[in-house]
Amino acid sequence: MRHTDPDSGSLTDDPGAVLWLGAPEHPRVLLLHDIAMTGSTSWLGQLRLADDLALGIVDRPGYAITDRASNAGWTADARMLLDLLDRNGPAHLVAHGGSAAGVLLAAQLAPTLVSSIVLVEPPLFQLVEGSSLVEDLAGSLVDLYDRSPQMEGEEFLREYQTTLGYLEPPRLDVPERCAEAARNETPACQAPLDLEAIAATRTMTTVVIGGRDGPRHDPGERAVFGGALWRTAEVLVEAADGWLVPVEPAGHNVQRWTGLFNGVLRRHLDTWWSNLDHSHAAAG
Repeated sequence: MRHTDPDSGSLTDDPGAVLWLGAPEHPRVLLLHDIAMTGSTSWLGQLRLADDLALGIVDRPGYAITDRASNAGWTADARMLLDLLDRNGPAHLVAHGGSAAGVLLAAQLAPTLVSSIVLVEPPLFQLVEGSSLVEDLAGSLVDLYDRSPQMEGEEFLREYQTTLGYLEPPRLDVPERCAEAARNETPACQAPLDLEAIAATRTMTTVVIGGRDGPRHDPGERAVFGGALWRTAEVLVEAADGWLVPVEPAGHNVQRWTGLFNGVLRRHLDTWWSNLDHSHAAAG
């Protein structure tokens, strides 16, 4: 295993892209975005954390301007993470939405390289049994992705929102490459994950869910996507012996509630540090 400090401010694109911010001697935290987004648009409120953290702002494979050839999805995410962690050493992984699947796969394959995990609204519906709401949503998402080759990226994103339960889907203004990458992903709910393997990694895990109360949230999305995410989060934290943290009333883009989310992230990192065996502390 090679341990080298990340080059602050460097951009690597093989595959995806990672922009490192902050001093390399600080604890390393990788921030991974959801579908149809990029690192630069997802984590603006977290940039201030680079004062005392080495932040890796990730454009996942298939989404970066410099990486138009890679297929997006959890297989590519896991491979990218394993390569990045092998080169730079252990890191804390923060995954929003669909990127959660690749993060958990990387943790299963190389648990010593993943210091801890924060999952933000993870749509890992394959982990839930006995819920018709969750199983129906997962089946609808798989069906949508099966039909996606016949769609343009923008059409796919409208259908995606309808599948999540939106009664009035908001207009999504995203770059064409991001819409196309989202259309070409394999959905997170098809990743080969199971609760027993997640528990076996013994990786400290926090799951963050955004509340959806109030008139500004779509009632259909609240009932369908919000309900399925909450049940998934409960199952995940029980398996991982972790923490479930609701952020009201943030909705899906929890990290945009900067003060609240950054506070959750800092408490997570402080708890990890306080529980670490400092006589054998790994960089990260």
